[in-house]
Amino acid sequence: MLAIANNITTRNRRVSEALKLRPAESISRKVADRLIKERIDFLQELAGDCVKAGADILDVNLQQRHDGPEMMKFAVETIQGAADCQLCLSSNRADTLEAGLRACKRPPIVNYVSLDEEKLKEILPLVARYKAEVILNVSSPTELNSTEDILKSTAVLVGAANESGISNEYIFIDPGVLHVTSDVGQRHVKNLLELIPAFSEIFDPPIRTTSWVNNVSAGAPRRLRPAINNTFLAVLAGAGLSSAFVDALNRETMRTVRLIRILRDDAIYSDRDAELC
Repeated sequence: MLAIANNITTRNRRVSEALKLRPAESISRKVADRLIKERIDFLQELAGDCVKAGADILDVNLQQRHDGPEMMKFAVETIQGAADCQLCLSSNRADTLEAGLRACKRPPIVNYVSLDEEKLKEILPLVARYKAEVILNVSSPTELNSTEDILKSTAVLVGAANESGISNEYIFIDPGVLHVTSDVGQRHVKNLLELIPAFSEIFDPPIRTTSWVNNVSAGAPRRLRPAINNTFLAVLAGAGLSSAFVDALNRETMRTVRLIRILRDDAIYSDRDAELC
């Protein structure tokens, strides 16, 4: 189970502020330099904390704000100054992704490509050129898709990726997550338990899977969300989920990740791993 930290996201107000990059022109150069240093220090400390907590991969998510090449380059270079691990680049723009791909010291994961024709034409060739990995999103974020429809969409997307020069070993499938607070969301979870093992059985070589775990609890009271997220993560892990986007700074979540690895026999048991660290 790969843990992809979703903490470096412009959904977070402090991260968004840190990625403004240029302070206001009205302030002095000295103050501007100090502000930039503070922003770099914050991002690097956040990245380091996620890695210390057990994250294998750091997601750099500009999809909500500041989604541009200059910002992605700054974010990637800053984070790599503190964390020697693979990155995942989340952007809605091909030029932003290319800036990140160029800046990465090691091939990252590109998040994401859907059935959108423009994304297929623009992003898949970039992924292949930079020998990166890619997440293929095969489900609507708001509607319940049947297992058959999702598998058909997956076949189309995997075929397009293969034609672009991306082999199955470089592909993750994200079958989507709907809010469990709705009847549709609960039924989708049941579908996921069929889909996740099917992805590794249908394709040869097998394809890995991923999920934005925290999405499942959207709409639930804040106090309940961690318990819902962590239970959902454990359920999907039992179905064979390969990786997950998680809050790496949530101690309960990272304990769940560690215990999943132990129970899958991917790690040796220790009392410490079962503690809240």
